[in-house]
Amino acid sequence: MQKLMTCLLLALWISGFPQASHAREPVLGKVLETGRITFGYAEDRLPFSFNDQNGNPAGYSIDLCRAIAEQVRKELKLPKLDIEFIKVESSERVNALVHSRVDMDCGTATQTLTRMERVDFTFMTFVTGASMVSRRGTGSAEPSQIQGKRVAVISGTTTEEVLAQYLIEAQLTAEVIPVGNFAGGMGLLEEGEVDGFFSDRVLLMGQIMKSPIRDKLQLSEDLISYEPYALMLPRDDGDFRLIANRALANIYSGNQIGVLYKKWFGLIDPRPSTLLISLFRLQALPE
Repeated sequence: MQKLMTCLLLALWISGFPQASHAREPVLGKVLETGRITFGYAEDRLPFSFNDQNGNPAGYSIDLCRAIAEQVRKELKLPKLDIEFIKVESSERVNALVHSRVDMDCGTATQTLTRMERVDFTFMTFVTGASMVSRRGTGSAEPSQIQGKRVAVISGTTTEEVLAQYLIEAQLTAEVIPVGNFAGGMGLLEEGEVDGFFSDRVLLMGQIMKSPIRDKLQLSEDLISYEPYALMLPRDDGDFRLIANRALANIYSGNQIGVLYKKWFGLIDPRPSTLLISLFRLQALPE
């Protein structure tokens, strides 16, 4: 009887943990069978992932994923590896990996403990924080000034979560309007339907650059969160994660990361922060 009770208690204890994703074929095995690797991406996250003038995926995260694909090709000794990019909405990024629609997400996913219950992450690729863009002259230049105002945020993002927590901690009341993507949030702001739009600061810089009213917009100085970016990949696929991290470590250890930073962030923020430089150096692991 005591042994039976012990087994029952153990089963209950295990059931209390979030369940991992359903069994899926390891990425490298699938690549060997098909000769193809599939990346998910968002088309509105300039300069990390977007569509260029020819409609092709481009950006900082896209370049990192292409480098990872080349590392996979080399280590599997394939003469050729086809790369397929699939558009994935922010709210569907995790499910796309869990249900094998993509092999890796090439975007701006914030590495969180909650997400680690369902997916894994590569080395960190960037660090930023949630901020707010607003129209000049509206009295809402900083997050602390949104009392009684309307603000937009993309649903299914970590920014949505930290904004809700920020409002509680700062004892502010604001009407939060969830939107599906950057076009939705910037559209509401440009039309004067909301007083501010929250997202990661570096992404908002890119949105301001391409806005038709960019001269009338301002970006808050204050951050309301810490957002460490990494590339999402399937949980419990250590061989694939190792290859991805090897590719990133090689980029961080040489001058490639400086070239990539200048290419994609040079016009937005010419000099990387001390924190970002430290992030790259600490992850430039030796073989």
